[in-house]
Amino acid sequence: MAVRRLLGWPDPGQVALSALIGILLAFYAARFLLPLLAPQAPRADDFQDYLFAAHQIAAGGDPYANFIRNHVPWDWSLSSGYLYPPAFAVTLIPLTWVSNDIAVRLWLFLIQAAVVASLVIVYRVIGGPRRAELLAIVAVLTTFFPLANSVYAGAMNSLLLLLLAGAWACWQRRQDLAGGVLVGTAAIFKLFPLALLPYLVWRRHWKLIGALCLTGAAGLGAGLIVTSLDHNIYYFRDMLPHLAAGTGYRENQSLAGFTARICQPSTADAGGSAGWCGRVLDWPLTLGLLFIVLRVTSRTSRSGLEFALAISALPLVSSVTWSFHLVILILPIALLIRLAFSGNLSRTAGRFLIAAWLCFSVLPGLHYLLIVHPLPHWPGLLDVVLVGVTRLASEAYFIGTVIVFASIWVALRNERQLQTAAQTPALAA
Repeated sequence: MAVRRLLGWPDPGQVALSALIGILLAFYAARFLLPLLAPQAPRADDFQDYLFAAHQIAAGGDPYANFIRNHVPWDWSLSSGYLYPPAFAVTLIPLTWVSNDIAVRLWLFLIQAAVVASLVIVYRVIGGPRRAELLAIVAVLTTFFPLANSVYAGAMNSLLLLLLAGAWACWQRRQDLAGGVLVGTAAIFKLFPLALLPYLVWRRHWKLIGALCLTGAAGLGAGLIVTSLDHNIYYFRDMLPHLAAGTGYRENQSLAGFTARICQPSTADAGGSAGWCGRVLDWPLTLGLLFIVLRVTSRTSRSGLEFALAISALPLVSSVTWSFHLVILILPIALLIRLAFSGNLSRTAGRFLIAAWLCFSVLPGLHYLLIVHPLPHWPGLLDVVLVGVTRLASEAYFIGTVIVFASIWVALRNERQLQTAAQTPALAA
């Protein structure tokens, strides 16, 4: 009986939705889970860099040794090797106690479980999804190129999604100390969540900020304890300024990367920044983005959309945001899907949400295809159109991120207007 209810029996429409969900999950399992059981473990190149750094720290070596050997002099962002604060590699030391084969499989399972756990947190706050909504979110996850790329590379960004989703839930429940610890932990792993600080300061969340700062200090202390002072200084003094320079390489989806490509399109292939031109465009846009977030901030209430707006701004303001980082957008996308299925999104907003899905799930495939098989040159106007299609596909991630940010902003404004309209008759009475 429970199985029938789970499948939606006897309603044929619900059974059909359940079948589609099952097909998508089977596709995902065949693509990402079954390879974990194969005789040879997946490569997971990014994870190999993490694991190397953990081995180095455990043995008293330099976690950045591979990076120092392999870094590209004109653009450190294009280099292979461990690129993060020492504290993250410390957390992976337990994986050095098992064979590489087992460590890779455990890690890839963990980062995928983190995405599921993040959605469980979201739906515990906003309520469980109906089948049609569940189908939509499963369709997004199974076709979301940033998630697929993260799994193939073994990147750690789904852990950031989990930490930020937990912070989002704690923030709404006014558990500021726990929320600060979670944001601080995310910033220890990768520094760009620190961009939430202006928003938190503007809202005067002093407890949360205090917990965040103490957690960050503890992370720095852990890095100093387990590896030498020189290695920590090297990361923060030498590596970080180069990584934050704002490369225009095509995988950089931040405002800094986008403006660098506008000023100097050749950076899309060769990397490098666009100098003063990129900064002249990037800084005003970043300040404008910060103004938008602070302008819609309310100090008297806590809306999940408001915190999600701040999270959706993170990939744009970080000067180095590869497609892997866009995994954190699963949180605001889940909230937008809920609004769509609850009837709180207009038709226009719904179309923009579909456009965002195309930017994350269809156009990236076209972009990679065009890299391998470029379009031939055609005479006249047709060549201009083909160049435009190629450029649109290459900026799909950035466009999708802007759409998600704008959609959350519009939804938050509509929510505030509805709240104001509901309070006005009560005050009049």
